[in-house]
Amino acid sequence: MMRLFIALPLGPQAEAYLGEVAGLLKQKGGAVKWVDARNIHLTVRFLGDTEEAHVHALKELLDTVAGRYSPVEATIDRLGAFPNLRRPRVFWVGLRDGLDVLENLATEVEQGVRRLGFDPEQKRFKPHLTLGRVRKNQGLDSLTAFIGSFEFVETPLRLDRLVLFKSTLTPRGPIYDRLHEAMLGEQRFEG
Repeated sequence: MMRLFIALPLGPQAEAYLGEVAGLLKQKGGAVKWVDARNIHLTVRFLGDTEEAHVHALKELLDTVAGRYSPVEATIDRLGAFPNLRRPRVFWVGLRDGLDVLENLATEVEQGVRRLGFDPEQKRFKPHLTLGRVRKNQGLDSLTAFIGSFEFVETPLRLDRLVLFKSTLTPRGPIYDRLHEAMLGEQRFEG
């Protein structure tokens, strides 16, 4: 069994900026597990524990879906929390521009993984980039106040590939391995 998910990785400019933002947030304290900037991505579908026999079909699905979409030009433009800043469980960065395209792409991936036998996703797709997960809800006042007043620098984000990731959980954080990349906009023809 492998722990898998499908995501759109960030480009270097967005990754560097979000690393800086996370560094500022860490300084405000609170029991938060911050995501390493190299691991920040836009999750399209978490698959969880998956039999290795499904990997080939998942790669084909990514190739098919990616071939139908051009790269998405989005903008990262705000910080927030799920469910909200009063009771945060996850700190995230929001996007604007290209959201309809991302939702359509996620819907196609969802339909494809269901055809492969995966259970339906229970949560509605909300395009966001997770920066950190709250471990304890105490001592977060300084952090949430900072986030509420943070002047976010709008940063362009080009999402140009759909990736099948394998996640290996370790005590120091997850290790993500790219099992397959499908570039958006590249039709593949096999004879």
